[in-house]
Amino acid sequence: MSSSRVSLESYLIPLEEINRATENFSQQRYIGGGGFGAVYKGQLSERWQNRAAAIKRLSRDSFQGEREFRNELELISKFHHENIISFIGYCDEDNEMIIVYEYAMNGSLDYHLQDQHKMSCITWTQRLMICIGAARGLSYLHSGLGEHNRVIHRDVKSSNILLDNNLVAKVCDFGLSKFRPTNQSETQVYTRVAGTQFYMDPTYHESGILRKESDVYSFGVVLFEILSGMLVYHEKSFGDDCQQNLITSVRRYYNKEPHKVIDPNIRDQIDTSAFDAFQEIAYQCISFNLTERPTMDKVIESIEKALTIQSYKTSASNPAARSMIESVVHKLKYSASPDDQQIAASEIHLLAKGHDDNRVAIVQAGAIPMLSHLLTSPDTLTQEHALNAILNLSIRDENKRIIVSSGAVPGIIYVLQEGNMEAQENAAATLFSLSSMEKNRVSIGSAGGIPPLVLMLSEGTQRGKRDASIALYNLCMHQGNRIRALKAGAVPILMKLLREPQGVLKDEALAILVIISSQPEGKLAIGKEAAVPILVEGIGNGSPRMKENATAILIEICSIDQKYLVEAQELGVKEKLMDLLHHGTDRGRRKAGHLLEKMSRLAEHQKLLARA
Repeated sequence: MSSSRVSLESYLIPLEEINRATENFSQQRYIGGGGFGAVYKGQLSERWQNRAAAIKRLSRDSFQGEREFRNELELISKFHHENIISFIGYCDEDNEMIIVYEYAMNGSLDYHLQDQHKMSCITWTQRLMICIGAARGLSYLHSGLGEHNRVIHRDVKSSNILLDNNLVAKVCDFGLSKFRPTNQSETQVYTRVAGTQFYMDPTYHESGILRKESDVYSFGVVLFEILSGMLVYHEKSFGDDCQQNLITSVRRYYNKEPHKVIDPNIRDQIDTSAFDAFQEIAYQCISFNLTERPTMDKVIESIEKALTIQSYKTSASNPAARSMIESVVHKLKYSASPDDQQIAASEIHLLAKGHDDNRVAIVQAGAIPMLSHLLTSPDTLTQEHALNAILNLSIRDENKRIIVSSGAVPGIIYVLQEGNMEAQENAAATLFSLSSMEKNRVSIGSAGGIPPLVLMLSEGTQRGKRDASIALYNLCMHQGNRIRALKAGAVPILMKLLREPQGVLKDEALAILVIISSQPEGKLAIGKEAAVPILVEGIGNGSPRMKENATAILIEICSIDQKYLVEAQELGVKEKLMDLLHHGTDRGRRKAGHLLEKMSRLAEHQKLLARA
């Protein structure tokens, strides 16, 4: 027996349980149907966690059969993604072939598209979020199943995109899907042409060659359905023209009057730039030229851009927008599902990138404590969305105080220590933002924020190092944090940054060392690092700020031991200081004069010793 068969057997649900859950497939339990057969809503028993389920029963009259049934089982049991409908189990008993999924409360997308009233209740921002969710599901199929694996859905359409109680998109129905290794991408794979008219890629229909770009085409059709609020196969008159189907209208009006296909119910909601970004990527999806079609990752990027642009217009000063924000925060607060938490955190992140009113409303709705809790989530994507939301909320000064007082700092530090590199970068950027407020510096330092920032200076990316250096500079403004930085080994790492030939953080490193050098322990630590040659080089060839700071540090370490002043003289610092005295800034001239005076006194002292 194969391992896949063994694993599938663990999902078996007895027909007796199915009959009980559906009241023997009662018509009152019927919620829809498709090429496979009828779908019923069922309530499973305690053994299956009392879950509401969608129960899909193969019809004896269906053009699909056991092959499609087995194909869907083999695939769906492997999928684990928040935008793929969750598989609960199956039944293969007494000639019944049944697949059981999670129940999506709001039904299929086409259910809404068939009813203008229902579709009018879905805002433009919500439609963008639905598009992003469905695109993420398809991206997972195309590239999220391992380095060399890919699933091509082959029947992407609005009836195969379900919406849960929060309007989160869930891709479903994998009976026609094909699993294939990505290393076959250069070969031509011919299949029996399958799919649904109006959604089917014309290139695939004509050639029989299956590619992931066929899913992209079909998804482009869905994007225009969502934009227009109508199903692709319905005909409609746009203006004074005769009735025509949606894609014909899209191609006709794209260049001159693309706004004609916008659903009138949302036309006033749409920002022009957001519309441009959306319709451009949607039109690329339905290109007849395969090479012009984007990847699903590119589709996600473009629609997220449209949502970000739209968010700047969607201000919480608008009652509808505030209601949406409160709804998302409510979902974050009361959802026990990790997938729902991840999606809610993602939505808050996107809303926080927008208008400043949104940042106020999100905080007022009580999101920060919940986002803080998610920073230690075992799910890295949830963790990243929560962190990005907090980072965007921290743009507002008043929110900086609330974020720290709400206990978010330990979670941010956790991500800085344990997250992936991008998450660590964002954690450093968040501490940089929060530390700009003086009152937060003690809290961040005492919570243990300095050691991981010092480590980021040593091992991070260029972006991570830059944000960590500025955060460390802000934190070291507080005296207690200077001691913490010294104990964390900041001085050797800062000196290493100064020694890098093409180092772009020399200014930042010197600025931190200036503050640290005000401590007796800091002077000693810098002196031990053979700092004098580097400081003399900075005085001679650095930026104006670097010259000032290098001089200031040299003054400090010379105050504990004159040997550093002697070494600097031997390296020709006097000539460099004279140049700074004549051409530097006011601060630079003062520092240069101070050090030259020290050198003069040392010279007098040496003369007296020589005479003695």
